[in-house]
Amino acid sequence: MLDHQAVKGAAAKAGDKKGTRPNATGSQALTDALGLEYFINDNITFSTSSSASGAASEASYVAAVAADTLNGGTAMDSLGDGFDGYNTVCLSTGANFQCRTGNASYVIYNNNGNSTRDAACGNRQVLFNPQTIAIAGGTVRLSRKVYVPATDSFARWLNILTNTGASAVTLNMSVANNLGSDSSTVIVSSSSGNAAAELADTWVSTFQDWSGTTSSDPRLGHVLRGATGAVPLAAINFVNGDDNPYWGYTLTLQPGETRIIANFVTGQATRAAAAAKAAQLAAFPAAAQACMTPTELSQVANFGTAPTAAVAVPAGDRIGWIALGLGLLAAGFWISRRRANA
Repeated sequence: MLDHQAVKGAAAKAGDKKGTRPNATGSQALTDALGLEYFINDNITFSTSSSASGAASEASYVAAVAADTLNGGTAMDSLGDGFDGYNTVCLSTGANFQCRTGNASYVIYNNNGNSTRDAACGNRQVLFNPQTIAIAGGTVRLSRKVYVPATDSFARWLNILTNTGASAVTLNMSVANNLGSDSSTVIVSSSSGNAAAELADTWVSTFQDWSGTTSSDPRLGHVLRGATGAVPLAAINFVNGDDNPYWGYTLTLQPGETRIIANFVTGQATRAAAAAKAAQLAAFPAAAQACMTPTELSQVANFGTAPTAAVAVPAGDRIGWIALGLGLLAAGFWISRRRANA
């Protein structure tokens, strides 16, 4: 079974112009409002269980940040190695939700051609091509979108599943990960208030355990579902000392039906900030709905949604929209004057 090391070897990691941050060929790089740069895998063409197409191969800060320390307070540090493969998705009929390469019951989203940027979202969202998967006696089309805002601090995955067959299909969708924290992975907190990951949780936060009094990786908040989503977690495996967590969902798709499973991750400089942001995202606020259409919002299955958000208008297009609005107001005024004088 190939893992993230194969991906990073194939990608030929190299320093960027600052000489401090990792980079990778075959990836899409997006930086959030706090300066955390996410590297999203483009088209992965070989078998891998944790860093497939659309997964994040890395997340590193572009500059030093005030990171929390063992004894309280903060110290400036260039946190990196946020992931070694995050948010791979696979579909299966197997009872085990851990994505398995070489097993016919598990199909990993891979080898679908190059991704593109979403111009309607100011190029802040990466669009991945659909893959049609034969499963459970039917066919399901899976595509992915990965969004990182310029004005907030998270990455969002939309996994879009459509039943293209003539019969209902019940399947498991699994999310596989390889964190950069290795055997030093520590669960800090969760939505239920303890340091354990459970099916009832909406989010979990982790970090790489202290080396001396500091930790070199971003502190992470993993958002699994909303409190009122129609599709709950069906499985979760997230424990201390294991940086290969996974979780999954069981859903039934009627013929022609589309449902979306959404996930978020936030990278922060402190454990408290990671937990706070994860809790905020689990409530699915307006910022978390940016660059989603009303139709997509209505299709999200693991968050309770009120589809009132509109697709975000990129900053460069706002002048055009304002001009159009003023033009319509002027036209309305002219028509009302004509009617008044008639």
